[in-house]
Amino acid sequence: MGENLRRDARNSASSNPRNAESSALAAEHGADTTEGTGATSRRRRAWPWVVGGVLGVLGGTVAVVGVLGATLAVQAMEVREDLLVSKAVLGKLTSLVEAKDEAGLQAAAEDVSVRTARAAATVQGPLWQMASDVPVVGANIDAVSRVTRAVDILVRDALPPGMQMIADLDIKKLALEGGGFDLQPFQQAQASIPVVSQAFTAAKAETDGIRSDQLLGPVAGPVGEIRDVIDRTAPTLDVVNRYLPTLLSMAGGEGSKTYLIVFQNNAEIRATGGNPAASIIMKVDQGKFELLDQASSATFYEEGTAGEQFSDIPAETLGLYPSTFARYSQDYTMTPSYPTTVQLFQDLWNRTNGERFDGVISIDPVVLSHMLAVAGPVDVAGEQITSDNAVKVLLSDAYERFPSGRDSDVFFSEVSRAVFTHLTSGAWDPAKMLDALSTSAQEQRLLLSFTDEEAQRLSRELGLDGALRMDNTEATQVGTYLNDYSVGKLEYHLTQSVAATCDATARTITTSTTLTNSIPDSIQSKYTLGARNGNFGLPRTSMMLDVLFFAPPGGQVIATEPATSEKSGFDRSGSQDGNSALSRLVVVPQGQSRTVSSTVQLPEGPLGPLQLRHTPTASATPVTVDASCGALFAAAG
Repeated sequence: MGENLRRDARNSASSNPRNAESSALAAEHGADTTEGTGATSRRRRAWPWVVGGVLGVLGGTVAVVGVLGATLAVQAMEVREDLLVSKAVLGKLTSLVEAKDEAGLQAAAEDVSVRTARAAATVQGPLWQMASDVPVVGANIDAVSRVTRAVDILVRDALPPGMQMIADLDIKKLALEGGGFDLQPFQQAQASIPVVSQAFTAAKAETDGIRSDQLLGPVAGPVGEIRDVIDRTAPTLDVVNRYLPTLLSMAGGEGSKTYLIVFQNNAEIRATGGNPAASIIMKVDQGKFELLDQASSATFYEEGTAGEQFSDIPAETLGLYPSTFARYSQDYTMTPSYPTTVQLFQDLWNRTNGERFDGVISIDPVVLSHMLAVAGPVDVAGEQITSDNAVKVLLSDAYERFPSGRDSDVFFSEVSRAVFTHLTSGAWDPAKMLDALSTSAQEQRLLLSFTDEEAQRLSRELGLDGALRMDNTEATQVGTYLNDYSVGKLEYHLTQSVAATCDATARTITTSTTLTNSIPDSIQSKYTLGARNGNFGLPRTSMMLDVLFFAPPGGQVIATEPATSEKSGFDRSGSQDGNSALSRLVVVPQGQSRTVSSTVQLPEGPLGPLQLRHTPTASATPVTVDASCGALFAAAG
């Protein structure tokens, strides 16, 4: 089928009457001009959406072409008509692939090829070239020409191999019995992906030349939408093109890999999410997943390795954290440096049983909720866990239902095993799952670390390595992080918002974080309420939070609010990976809010785009950056 799709039908373009053909072909393929419903999968809409974006551009341009004469107006409508039918026909391609209707697929692909080629030839004619030089109107005509040529490139070069990949990567055929994915179709796709990637890169080169600041309103909106699709897709394909061999190796394509998956419990907050008490060990071999073992912080007490430090951590870094930080696994995530967390876990497991993992992956219950929204609910111990209730069940209800830590550990173990089996079954839409993981990454909840250099390079490029920046070239990182000191599960009920303002003259940035404790009186579990609070004369419903303020390399925290900790003996200072930092203990009583802040003196010289990091809580964190910061930091790419 792939070779047939590559057949060139362009020479027949001149012999096809436009109007009668448009209606006939639309009817033949059952085409209509409506968008799919919200339930329609992303991959079904992708190709028609790209073409449909151009239709919006043309619709806006019709309002201004009158000044250039009737001929140009007629041509614009002809181009619009070709693209309209192309969009409708493209909307049917995936269903033809799934039905294995090669004849229908061939006819549809040839039809779209003819139409987009004809549209592209029209907009490259002398009249359109001349019109593109007319003041005001010209930029809009040029935009139409560029997006039409971009679509022609995609249909001509990316569509044939792209449809072949859709056929090969049918999720129903990929899933392996017992959990996992057949890697062979992905290995076969290695030949097609460079072609598709190059086509999107070429299309992006066309749309990059659009003079967006000169576009009229009716044209600017559709142009912006189609550029957004191309701008997002081209870099993604470039990454896949460069790293697919690495991804296949990570999936056990060249030998089995063993990974530690750490679950961060946001109810007992830590800098990168929460207490990492629960974890699983997973093996991947030729795409097949196998759950090898489960562990908790109790594992290391039983093995006699809890309470000892096995990693070499600099004194200036240890000085930032409580003395338990590098000695007890449940505190390994107190640092915002995920590579340090990984080092601590690798060294602990190596000392405990000689294990050293090929990678360490960190997620939290919010990530699981995003994934369950795609994969569907799972039944555990007589309870159905869904995307809507997963966070509450795992971070709050479980402690009311199982007030004993040992009982809750058993429940979490059952949940981990059931969810693992459910998610590795592969019975879900991969495009939607990728969206779910992308959302998790944007929320700073998904972190990856690998021993393989290429795999780790990919993690860094995707911004999933969780590392503190060593310089301010690619980004200027400023962070405010939270660590629970109450020893409880209070922070399921914590919400926060983050805001930053800048003083360009003084070269400072002030970051404010508003913390709200909304724990209800109905919470009675002693496992949830703060165990240490009584030692400080505080109600067990108060949140004791060790707040860390980090400056970027070369910068310095020059002021904090509060200026000192609210309990004596908790002020700490130090540095980690060239980032200086201070900590302050703050108490947030039940039903109240507190705002903490830091002012950072930024270093001299150019600064990369601002990267404002924070601790991911059990709920979303609104982040706002004032326009005053624009003068200090480079714009994000």
